Amino acid sequence: MDLKDVLAQALKLELDGHEFYQRMVARMEDQAGKAMFQQLADDEVDHYNYIKRQYDALQAGDGWSPIPELDLVSSIDAVSVVFPPAEKELSELPENPSEEDALLFGLNIENKSFRLYHNSAEQASDPDASKLFTQLAAAEQRHFEVLMQRYESRFSYPR
Repeated sequence: MDLKDVLAQALKLELDGHEFYQRMVARMEDQAGKAMFQQLADDEVDHYNYIKRQYDALQAGDGWSPIPELDLVSSIDAVSVVFPPAEKELSELPENPSEEDALLFGLNIENKSFRLYHNSAEQASDPDASKLFTQLAAAEQRHFEVLMQRYESRFSYPR
């Protein structure tokens, strides 16, 4: 897959993520849950804007360029990234999702986003492209960690 195609796919993922997290803000009953989902929604807008800026630069023939805002994102150690077991994966959100459903669904989409960005970073021959995708992967890993922390605090076993 061409890296511009990856960026186009990433734009859709970020928009879908924003929409999902905004819906969950409205569904959460406690303020901590609302705040968490709102922050994730806001982050997805930022990620969309970074990716769109890069996509537009490539379309204009300007090549890859650094995204300074992503310099604040810590780098990742992909070897140690641990995602939940497949049996806990939720790939479709039920019509009236519980908080647990929303968290599992969010974990799944962050996992998919992480894999897309991480794999694209490994395939990129341009160092600036690789850096961008690595930074985006790290941001998605951070989202995953936030969701997992909430999941474990609310729904860890044994119950």
